[in-house]
Amino acid sequence: MKNEELVLLYQQGDKKELEQLIENNKKLIYKIVNKFYVNETNSIDIEDLEQEGMIGLMIAAEKYKFNIENKAKFSTYAIYWIYGRITEFINKRNTNYETSLNTPITEEGEKELKDIIEYIDYEFENVEERIYIKELRRELEEVMKEILTLRERQILMFYYGWHTKECTFNYIGEIFNITSSRVRQIHLRALSKIRKSKWGKMRINKYTDDKFKSLEYCYRTVEEKIDFNRKYLA
Repeated sequence: MKNEELVLLYQQGDKKELEQLIENNKKLIYKIVNKFYVNETNSIDIEDLEQEGMIGLMIAAEKYKFNIENKAKFSTYAIYWIYGRITEFINKRNTNYETSLNTPITEEGEKELKDIIEYIDYEFENVEERIYIKELRRELEEVMKEILTLRERQILMFYYGWHTKECTFNYIGEIFNITSSRVRQIHLRALSKIRKSKWGKMRINKYTDDKFKSLEYCYRTVEEKIDFNRKYLA
C-alpha cells in the first residue's frame, strides 16, 4: 500500500499499519540519519538516531492531514519531522556532553571575574535585536505558510538553517531525491513568491527603516540584517 493509505488506516486506529509505514520509509530515515552521523557526530550510536527518526515518522503520521487541498506527499511531509526529531536529539546530547565536561568548575565553585562578565554581556546584549529577529521570523513563517508549498517551505528552512544547521543544495537534493539544480530552482521560486507578496513589498521597509533608525547597531548586526534581506527579499 502507498504511504498515504497506510497513514489513513493508522489514524483510524489500525496501529499495525505503522510497522509497514516504517518499512516503506526506512531508506528515507537512513538517508537522513547517515548525513547526521557522518557530518555531526560519531559519539552517538547510530541506532539512537535511527530510533529518533522513526519517532519523527510516527509524529508525522499522527499529524498528516487529508482534508486540505494540494496536500504534500506524506514522504515530503515526514522529512521535516524526521529531521527535526534527530536534530533535537543531537542538540540535547551535545549540550549534556558539554555540561559534563565543564562541571564542576572547581571544588570551591570558583569562576574568574572575566568569565562572569562575558556571560552577562552575552546574556543581555542586543535584547531588542533578538526580539526584532523573533518577530520578523514569526511574520515570515506566516507568509510562507500562506503562499508557499510545503516543499518550498522546507527547502528554505533547510537552506537557511531554521531549527537546524544550514544545508547545501546538494544535501537537500539527496533528502528530497531531486537534483541540486532542481532544489535551486525551487529555492529561487519560493524567494520570488515572498518578494512579490504583500508582506514582501510592504513590511520589510517598515522593519528596516524603523530598526536602523531607532537602534544603535554594531557593524556585525548591520551586516546580518543586510545578509538577511538579501537572502529573503533582495
